[in-house]
Amino acid sequence: MFAFAKAADSTEVPLAEGASRSPRAGAAISLDAVAFSFDTGASIEAHLEVPAGQLVCLVGPSGSGKSTILNLVAGLLTPTRGRVLENGAPITAPGPERAMVFQDAALFPWLTLRKNIEYPLEVAGVSRAERSDRSEALLRLVHLHRFAEAFPHQLSGGMRQRGAIARALATDPAVLLMDEPFAALDAQTREILQAEVERIFLETKKTILFVTHNVREAVRLADRVVLMGTRPGRILRTLAIPLPRPRAVGDEHVTALANEIAAEIRTEVEKIAKEEADDAWVVPGAPVRVDPRRNLGGGI
Repeated sequence: MFAFAKAADSTEVPLAEGASRSPRAGAAISLDAVAFSFDTGASIEAHLEVPAGQLVCLVGPSGSGKSTILNLVAGLLTPTRGRVLENGAPITAPGPERAMVFQDAALFPWLTLRKNIEYPLEVAGVSRAERSDRSEALLRLVHLHRFAEAFPHQLSGGMRQRGAIARALATDPAVLLMDEPFAALDAQTREILQAEVERIFLETKKTILFVTHNVREAVRLADRVVLMGTRPGRILRTLAIPLPRPRAVGDEHVTALANEIAAEIRTEVEKIAKEEADDAWVVPGAPVRVDPRRNLGGGI
């Protein structure tokens, strides 16, 4: 396994050859009165506490700031106001203790799956033997050991995403950030990968922040679901999911909680539609008011 030691300047450096340590534990993440403004005028405001080792899903309409929160935690964006903290220390830049998985697996097409997983370790200067050991363990973790020498174009979409998760775990991050990683997959593959993420979460004890538009997926996976609203982007409420694991997507309790959250999101979406549409727009299912001038010649 790839091992790290903490240097005096708090950066991560490889341990000496032959040294070892236990996998990095999940870290607590805090958004302390954070605000972020875009050049377009859009903004988000958020205060969020994510305990170490929890899986938290962010759901809400487009434009509510879900992906922005992930980018702030990753250190890719700097808040306009407030602080983003990892275990109480400010996050000021990207680092190996936080890794992202995107909707597109983004594996390098010219590298085999094994080499894709080893790439961040090679960049970090890890020895070939250590890289090999780590990639071997991760390939087995995501059940892709048989496809280690395959290239991305030879893998299915679900296999590529499992490979992307393995690559994200290569540097043994404390926090895994997942931005709609299954959105482009078919329903059956998506359900399989939900079970995979839950299994990996339980095995690794990493902290996971997971963005999704699929409310049932959020309830299926999360310890807590964070419901976000928009204009400005903000957290409306946080809902604990007190269901035992492992969970089935078709479980009646999952369905009931998903329906409750979906109703709140629908209200937010309808609010946005009213702001953006003309006076002819009505809430779906409501009686339609017809302008008589739009039906000239009717009945002829």
